[in-house]
Amino acid sequence: MFVGIRQFIQRNRRRFLFSTGVIALVYFALGYIQKKFQEYQLRLTEERFQREQIRRRFEQTQKDALYTIYSLCPALNGAVFDGLNVEEITQALQQRRLEKKTTESSGVGSTTSDLSSVTNDNAENSVVLDGRKSKNELWTELKIVSLTRLITLVYCDALLVLFTRLQLNVLARREYLEDALQLASKKHGIKKGIEMVDHADYVNEQAYLSFSWWLLNRGWIQIREKVKHAVEEVFEEITPRYELDVEEFSLLLQKTQLLIEKDFPLSELVLPPRNLENFVIQQTLDEETLSTLMKDPGNLRVLVDETAEYVSSSSSQIVLRSLVATAFGMALHAVGEAGARTGGRVKLAVVLATTSKLAHEFKQPGSEFVGAMDRVGELDELSASVYSNFG
Repeated sequence: MFVGIRQFIQRNRRRFLFSTGVIALVYFALGYIQKKFQEYQLRLTEERFQREQIRRRFEQTQKDALYTIYSLCPALNGAVFDGLNVEEITQALQQRRLEKKTTESSGVGSTTSDLSSVTNDNAENSVVLDGRKSKNELWTELKIVSLTRLITLVYCDALLVLFTRLQLNVLARREYLEDALQLASKKHGIKKGIEMVDHADYVNEQAYLSFSWWLLNRGWIQIREKVKHAVEEVFEEITPRYELDVEEFSLLLQKTQLLIEKDFPLSELVLPPRNLENFVIQQTLDEETLSTLMKDPGNLRVLVDETAEYVSSSSSQIVLRSLVATAFGMALHAVGEAGARTGGRVKLAVVLATTSKLAHEFKQPGSEFVGAMDRVGELDELSASVYSNFG
């Protein structure tokens, strides 16, 4: 029996060897495939984890940006209110009205009657008395300053939202890449100098964030002047008694916007010229931090130059227009509500009262105007583009 088996094996030895080889090959091939499949699954898991980390960091960055914007708004909007004091003009008009009532009730002679006729509520008939501005002049000033203040607030806050989003997304992307590099360095046992590099990067980032000082202290003034000139040109012939509806007011705002954005130096409004960069940094950083920065300002230069490119891009221009349009839409809605109570048309004086009320909403904590701007889709798209630019 064993002899027969041995003879059978000898006769079919090649077949057995071939079959054994095939089985071994299949075994190792299956093992290789299984290993590669496991590696593929692991890679997919890691990629999903990384994408989730990127998504979470991105969402947190946008939240951080909004908190930062809200913290800067009081300083920015406060400066605008101080520079465009509508309430002072309103008080002067109220004082004139009070003087008129007092004079009319005094019952004195013809001089009093003349004064009463001069200070008549019809602002068109006002003249200048005793060196003071006439009611007509006060109403004209109120018209220009009130509209200028609201539109300046819209543009200033829109620029603050845009610039802060750009800054924080640039830094967040940089932080993500640095974390990835440090993790890779630790895997290869490279630890030397990390703490020193971290401190230098921190100082550069603080200096970079301090550039918002320019908009808060210089840029807004340029915006105010551009807005004022545009408002004067568009609303010059419109009197406080002129009646208009929301559609007409919308057209006037559009004309004003076109004049403002004609030759609109966006980068000059949010970033200082190079010869003033050190001056801006000195306004916010202490001497020790400045000393550290001067030793290695290379990263700051990279951050500022990259941000300047983003600010000057057509994408930023589009986003700014969307932010402004969102705020103007809210203002038009408020004017429309005022018109609805009076049959659709309202006097410009009513519009001015509405714009004054809206302006004060910019000073409220968690301003609805800023919140609405922060939710603009184009802003999120630009932020995502900046954050994911790993090239």
